[in-house]
Amino acid sequence: MQNLKDIPCLILGIGNILWADEGFGVRVVEAFNDKYAFTDPNNVIADGGTLGMYLYDRICRAEKLLIFDCCDFKGKPGELRVLRNDDVKLWTATKISPHQTGMNDLLAGQVVYMKRKNNHLIYKS
Repeated sequence: MQNLKDIPCLILGIGNILWADEGFGVRVVEAFNDKYAFTDPNNVIADGGTLGMYLYDRICRAEKLLIFDCCDFKGKPGELRVLRNDDVKLWTATKISPHQTGMNDLLAGQVVYMKRKNNHLIYKS
């Protein structure tokens, strides 16, 4: 894989609209897409569903990354938390997402490979 950064900004919603989290991330990107538009057509707003490793290529191609997902931080229901860069622990040290391959595993892999520090994740308890 070459170090191609052809997506300036990727906003990715993760989740399953038929499961307990009611697709929080998916619903966020739907609402974002309804209200806003990128001026640069190379930017991407995407429903990542529960695709796990199938998102790896797109994530690696993004210069900046914003992910919306749910997790269990043992916080109050609906509480939002933002994780940045090194807040995402390497590999399976902590499973923060209930979806297939943990998003932390996927992101840690691309951070190691790409040495990129522009990850921002917003999680809802």
